Amino acid sequence: MRRSIGTLTLVCLAVGALASPDREAEVLARARQLQLQFRQGNLQSVDPLVKDLETAVAQAPNNADLWEALGNAYMSQQGLLYQSQSEPDLLIGVGERARDAYARALALDKKNALLLASHGMARMSIASLKQDPSALKSAIEEMNSAVREAPKSTPVRLTRGFTIIHLPIGLRDTAAVTADLKFVMDATTRRRPEDVLHVLLGDVYAETGQLENARREYKQVTGASSFAAEQSRARLEDLKKGAAVSPAAIAQVRAGTGSRCVMCHAPGVDN
Repeated sequence: MRRSIGTLTLVCLAVGALASPDREAEVLARARQLQLQFRQGNLQSVDPLVKDLETAVAQAPNNADLWEALGNAYMSQQGLLYQSQSEPDLLIGVGERARDAYARALALDKKNALLLASHGMARMSIASLKQDPSALKSAIEEMNSAVREAPKSTPVRLTRGFTIIHLPIGLRDTAAVTADLKFVMDATTRRRPEDVLHVLLGDVYAETGQLENARREYKQVTGASSFAAEQSRARLEDLKKGAAVSPAAIAQVRAGTGSRCVMCHAPGVDN
């Protein structure tokens, strides 16, 4: 009996060490590093990122930051699966795991507007894949609610704007996307992401027939991002000829938003 109790004590001590605040901070730091590597193009970083965080939340289920990081990791995993053109059921399953991870974080940190926006983002990805208009509307409203709670939060506005920009025009709240892109643009102090934001906003205007506004945005690209400069030149030439901006070109720029946001993180986008 004493030996059993001693063994149990050692096990408890070991679990306690794994779930210590220092250990949790180490896991979160590594998660941030792996997320950055993914955004810089290291696709192999996603699997260890997910596995690390799944282990961490099992050991520290009351840590909202770990659950949030796991939700982010699942969204990165979903982004990777999109690139490989995986089956919808697989994409939906990963989206549901992201949604559930954000829900666990929200249950622990109910007033966190970014968690609310992230939960809505995951729900929107699921609703889009399932082609469920009611769930899609509810997910968008959840992101809108997050912005109402924290209207001056750049991460919250970025999450909503970079999520709903991917919706078709008929489903998209264009005013919200425009407001979010302008807010983030005003908040950034770096010219390269600002260049890409001008292209993104110009594309929104071009899609909705606001061609003068589109030209204005494209002309504000400074060249800090050679990728954005190339895109803006091509768009201005199209508009000069009276042609519509290519949907494929618009999709190419938007592919750099979301879980693999490359505006700040991936120098290769300009090569």
